[in-house]
Amino acid sequence: MPQDPYSVLGVPRDATADQIKSAYRKLARQYHPDVNPGNPEAEEKFKEVSTAYAVLSDPDKRARFDQFGLTEDQPSGNPGDYFGGGGFADIFGMMEEMFAGGGRTSRRSSGRDGEDHRVEVTVNLEELLTPSEKGLTYKRMAGCSTCHGSGAAPGTSPTSCGACGGTGVVTRMQQTILGSIRTTSTCGVCQGTGKTIAEPCPTCKGRGLEVVTEKLSVTIPSGVEDGTALRVPGKGSDGVGGGRPGDLYVVVHVPEDPRFERHGRDLVTTYKATFAQAVIGDTVQIQGLSGPIDTSLEPGTQPGSHIRLRGEGLPRVNGTSRGDLIVICEISVPTKVTEAEAQLLRQFAEMRGEPMPQGVGSQGFLGGLFGKKKK
Repeated sequence: MPQDPYSVLGVPRDATADQIKSAYRKLARQYHPDVNPGNPEAEEKFKEVSTAYAVLSDPDKRARFDQFGLTEDQPSGNPGDYFGGGGFADIFGMMEEMFAGGGRTSRRSSGRDGEDHRVEVTVNLEELLTPSEKGLTYKRMAGCSTCHGSGAAPGTSPTSCGACGGTGVVTRMQQTILGSIRTTSTCGVCQGTGKTIAEPCPTCKGRGLEVVTEKLSVTIPSGVEDGTALRVPGKGSDGVGGGRPGDLYVVVHVPEDPRFERHGRDLVTTYKATFAQAVIGDTVQIQGLSGPIDTSLEPGTQPGSHIRLRGEGLPRVNGTSRGDLIVICEISVPTKVTEAEAQLLRQFAEMRGEPMPQGVGSQGFLGGLFGKKKK
């Protein structure tokens, strides 16, 4: 049973025709599918709003609803066409024209498109250096192997729908707030297929489709970002009655690599140099995506300084030009030294004219301080 049209539009029962029209246009624009793509809740709300307006905009239907509180006693056009055959399907077409700037509504004559599908794949950073092939296994709806997509039991055939004459759509002239508009809508009897089935196929129950397991190999482009969705046209579920097949969307996940931090095409890593390497300089080996890389550590390298290795990052998407590998230098300071090592460090400080380090401990300055006897 339809909802109370006054509640749906948010108007009082004594609302004028202008108030009803204004409330409808505001809600219709808010919930129209063009404004809310892919939002089934908004589409359902749009249908409710359109259905309510179909009642309250017609004086006879509104009077019947006000008197009886229901509209089931009215003649109906097709299943799902409430309140005497107009219903939300016609107003849906009218709103399409409003958003398209006028003109006749264009609809495909028959059939139902197949559903889209989504699968996920994981690739590591090394695999992003070049395009890679990934095998996928997923389930989709395909043409029934028993009835070959007809939906009818073996030995029988679908018949042309009498409600739409086999076209899958019905056409009406509708008086709307924009004037007289010719609209077309999917036939509610055959659901747009143009056919009716007296004896359904036992395998697919008349749907013409069955679940199959699909195996497919897809190419993952080089350099893609985490979360990239790749569209494979026509690899979703099959359509019905001449409808288009859906698409397959492959979502690529690139997990974090503990060795690198990604910034677009550039990668960032760290190298821990010893104190001696940082002071004197050295040739060091950095781990890159393609293998070890020899590079120079300049004398006097400071903590936090950067070394940029050109062309050792990631490529552009579907390209070969690579970004850079940026190496952040860290200085590794020993946590313990022997007395001989400490003596050498003191000599080093003395030669450079630096403050003489005394150390911290029982033999150092603090140790001597706390070791003094109180007088």
